[in-house]
Amino acid sequence: MTALPVARYPLIDVLKALAAQFIVLHHFSVYGPVSKALHVALPGLVGWLYEYGLIAVQVFFVVGGYLAARALSSPTSTQRTPSVVILKRYVRLLVPYAFALAVVMLCTGWVQDWLTPDLAAPAPSWGQWLAHVAMVQSILGIESLSAGAWYVAMDFQLFALLTLLLWLCGGGNTRPAQTVITLLCMASLLVFNRQVELDAWALYFFGAYGLGALAWWARRSGQTAAPPTTPVYARVMFVLAIVCGLLGLAIDFRERIALAMGVALALVFWGTASYLLGHQAKVQANIQTLGSHSYALFLMHFPVLLLVNAAFTRFGFTPDTISTVTAVGWGIAGWAASLWAANLFYRWIESPAAAWRGVLRLR
Repeated sequence: MTALPVARYPLIDVLKALAAQFIVLHHFSVYGPVSKALHVALPGLVGWLYEYGLIAVQVFFVVGGYLAARALSSPTSTQRTPSVVILKRYVRLLVPYAFALAVVMLCTGWVQDWLTPDLAAPAPSWGQWLAHVAMVQSILGIESLSAGAWYVAMDFQLFALLTLLLWLCGGGNTRPAQTVITLLCMASLLVFNRQVELDAWALYFFGAYGLGALAWWARRSGQTAAPPTTPVYARVMFVLAIVCGLLGLAIDFRERIALAMGVALALVFWGTASYLLGHQAKVQANIQTLGSHSYALFLMHFPVLLLVNAAFTRFGFTPDTISTVTAVGWGIAGWAASLWAANLFYRWIESPAAAWRGVLRLR
């Protein structure tokens, strides 16, 4: 979910577009009376989305690592201090994120009469709000204001960790940097990702993020900033991480890690392929739009989910008494409304914020 341009990487557009839809559908299978109605109407499909839909977030971790390694390995990035790079990333995430949180709180206050407190929580305290703004709510064990807030905080943690490690090792295009990232990635795949109590920390997800970074270097090492590594060394590091991932799956099979490894392999083999979307301009444009709107969709689908569930209750529907067609109609309406809200958010909030960052030299 990065604002970096992805027009040259159609596979990334496809991955982001698909993963964002799965996450939205997963949350519509989890929260509120509409989810209960969908479980009654389509128990097999909705049960699968409930069980496995959230692992699509691994796609964003791998893609995030891939694009972060690209950005942090450029000549201009290596000339900046890590504090500047991390601050710019924070600002890039924070502006749309804070606006989305404000929308969530407004919607929550509006729908409290029709939803249970576990979905429409009371107004947050100042401490809860500040923890979200600082992106440390998961670390502090503070209840999240939105279903997507934890990911934004984790994305920032992972980027900051990668930035610091590359700075300490002399830049992403060096053997020490790629060795350290490989070792930490392997440690995450074998140890940290198996400790559920660590899921508020970057180390838990660094296996997926590190695989993405290694996938970038495996494709691009030796082609950018000096002093470059040879492509062979970067590819050996990537293969070692994949072998370690396979070993980790043999010890403790986790679907999320299997998916992350598959995405990383796809990025190595087809990461810059230009033929993946065919030759139809309309198809390419639609996929690119869905991919570029993925962060907006991630932020805005939860307030839409609140409103849809509140309307469902307000108009007197109950999960056990409506028809299959009606239940599916509510689900499709919520999904379509989420896409519409994401489009508006991208156009009126995320894009203008990106433009102002350019004016203020905060890109």
